[in-house]
Formats: sequence, C-alpha cells, structure tokens
Amino acid sequence: MPVLNPDSFNLAGFVPCRMVRVGVDLPEPFARITLLPDDTSLVAFEIPISIEQARQLSLIVAKERAPRPMTTELMQDILASYGMGVSYVALESVIDGNVHAILALSSQDGRTRLFSARPSDAIMLALLQPVPAPILVSPALVGERSEVEAGDADGTAPGEGRDALDATPLSDASAPTRRDSRDQDQE
Repeated sequence: MPVLNPDSFNLAGFVPCRMVRVGVDLPEPFARITLLPDDTSLVAFEIPISIEQARQLSLIVAKERAPRPMTTELMQDILASYGMGVSYVALESVIDGNVHAILALSSQDGRTRLFSARPSDAIMLALLQPVPAPILVSPALVGERSEVEAGDADGTAPGEGRDALDATPLSDASAPTRRDSRDQDQE
C-alpha cells in the first residue's frame, strides 16, 4: 500500500548522493553503505546493512547475477513486466537508529506511487534500473564537513589506516563519514 500521496511529499532540499562504497569495517558484525553527496561541502552518510544485503548489493554494482534471481532482481523483473520503474529513492529520517526510506515507483501512464522501504532494498532497486534512479538524502541526515573531517591532525586522510574489507570499492572509499551513535542497530 502506498505510504504517501506523491503531491504531499516534499523533496525540497533533499541532496542527490551517489553510492561510493559497500563494505565491512572489521571487527563490526555488519556492513555499511556509504553515500557521498554531490555537494562536496557535505559529509558522506552511512547506512548499516546486513552482510547478506552487502553481498547482494556488491553483485548488483558488479553487474553480476546470482544463479537464481535475488529478491530485488525478482522485484525489478515484476515491476518491469507491469511497466513500472523506480523514479527515485529518498532517505528521509533516522528513527530509533533505523534509516527510513521512500521508494517512488512510476508507471507508464505517469502515475507515481510512494512506498516505505528499507534503504538497502530501495537502493538496490534504484541501481537495477536501466538508468540508475536518483538517491536523495534529507538535509537533516547530511551535514557540513568540519575541519576534523577534512583530514586528521597527523595528515592521514579520513579512513586511512582502518582495518576494512571492502566488498566493492566504487570510488572514494576514504570519504569522511558521519556516524550516528545509534547506527549499530541494523535496519
């Protein structure tokens, strides 16, 4: 069931972002998606996800398919068969440590429907589109980059020297990030 009337959901101020990393920062038991705003004055935003979701996302980014369709691939195939596609994904808030996302689906007749979704599922569906759909993040979730985040006092770039296993390095895996103290709760 749609969660919102598309006309009542305001995207003003939402920041376009691109996924730059999906990986595991050891010894954490979960993975993270790192989204980097197009506006370089803003910090990256991280979303904790399960190791299995990270594996699926890594396959999508690598444009590989599992031997049998993953859930998001199945959903994409169903949507396409009904002439629907993802218009955008909007990450709107963090409530009780969980990121809440809106998945906007459009049909061939131009109608848009909005659905509440886990951010990882919505991002996977956005990336599965023939032309990847925009990922938008609420301005409340991305903040201004501080001097500390721009580089450590010892000259080490943010993220360097940490023990990390990247499932899929997409570009700048050392982008500075903002972590919520509650972000260890998975979706």
